[in-house]
Amino acid sequence: MAEKYVQTLERSLDILEVLAHTEEPLGVTEIGNRISLHKSTVHRILQTLCYRGYVEKEKNSERYKLGIKIVELGIRFFNDLEIRIVAGPILEDLAKSLDEVVHLVLHDDGEVVYIDKRESSHVVSMRSKVGRRAPMHCTAVGKALLSTMPEEEVMRILETKGMPGYTPNTLIEPAKLLENLDEIRNTQISVEFEEDEIRIICLGTPVYDFSGRAIGAISVSGPAARIREKGIEHIGQELKRSGEIISAKLGYSYFKR
Repeated sequence: MAEKYVQTLERSLDILEVLAHTEEPLGVTEIGNRISLHKSTVHRILQTLCYRGYVEKEKNSERYKLGIKIVELGIRFFNDLEIRIVAGPILEDLAKSLDEVVHLVLHDDGEVVYIDKRESSHVVSMRSKVGRRAPMHCTAVGKALLSTMPEEEVMRILETKGMPGYTPNTLIEPAKLLENLDEIRNTQISVEFEEDEIRIICLGTPVYDFSGRAIGAISVSGPAARIREKGIEHIGQELKRSGEIISAKLGYSYFKR
């Protein structure tokens, strides 16, 4: 009986993960095909998830999407993250000072996850949003985090996740990326020149906890022309200073480096 219960729970989580990783609501058959589950089983589980508010059924259709209960749990999780609480005011000050978009990310399973974002006064179109996962090899925050890792760990991530090219500027050769990471280790500032999105330049820097472990990274992003006009060196130093303040508040001592 216990084994059957665990299997049902696992299938429920599979369905939630499928809905979380799609931009559009899905039908029962589509969900079933993605997790190799019969549509009758999918339908039965969906009814329970809908009843509890974790999934919603679209009006006038047989398609499903995540429900408000998931949002409530997510907000509670984000609010409980110490790094997000500590970093919040500093991210706000940085965004106002530079008037560009500022991000905070964590590393998870070879990718970065955006957990906070501060907007600029300008209208800037970019893919980043809280909850989004992104590759490490072509994002400033990702490279900032990779620069804190041993080379063998970096290579394991690259071998597992690959190095797809998202723009003509994306680094797709491990040797070139490793060379770039050496530079970042020296400066603590990563620069991504339109590697993830065309016409967007992003700068990143790691954030450390009391043990000296890089637990996240912050970044400043904006249109390439405006970032260059404001000065990459200036933005980088402001960003680095903000990262150091966050790290210090998390108990990290730069005198131990």
